[in-house]
Amino acid sequence: MKNRSFVLLVSSLTVSVFLLAGCAGSLAPTPVPPPTKVPTVASAPATNSQTAGPGFTVKSSEGGSVTVEVKPTVLAIGEPAVFDIAMNTHSVDLSDDMTKIALLRDDTGKEYQPTGWDGPNGGGHHRSGTLKFPALTGKPKSVELVIKGLAKVPERDFEWDLP
Repeated sequence: MKNRSFVLLVSSLTVSVFLLAGCAGSLAPTPVPPPTKVPTVASAPATNSQTAGPGFTVKSSEGGSVTVEVKPTVLAIGEPAVFDIAMNTHSVDLSDDMTKIALLRDDTGKEYQPTGWDGPNGGGHHRSGTLKFPALTGKPKSVELVIKGLAKVPERDFEWDLP
């Protein structure tokens, strides 16, 4: 009887050791794969640019404690020009009427006044919306969106070449 108890005890201990070893193995840290190398892309020194839409870039301007990012969503001759605009700050009230402080100018000197702002009016520290202009006419090669007086910055200029 003692031998049978001894064999049962040894068997139980052996099973316990294997179970603990299995559990301890699952607690071991999982090896981390080496980081994947991401190709770097050069950006223009004066702006943080990213590709947007059909070959256009997101342009940004910092000044007067406000960062403004502009992305053309429609920019073609014969079509109304449309820009997505995001403004961010921690200290300035962003309450300017975008249809009164912005204009679009082409390389021939023609100026276009905004036809509408689709976004919140009023202030705040984070504001974004869509600024719309009439259809571009003639044969301009580039356009420049100008925002005047936002956060006491005389002019912010954002320029794109047309296809």
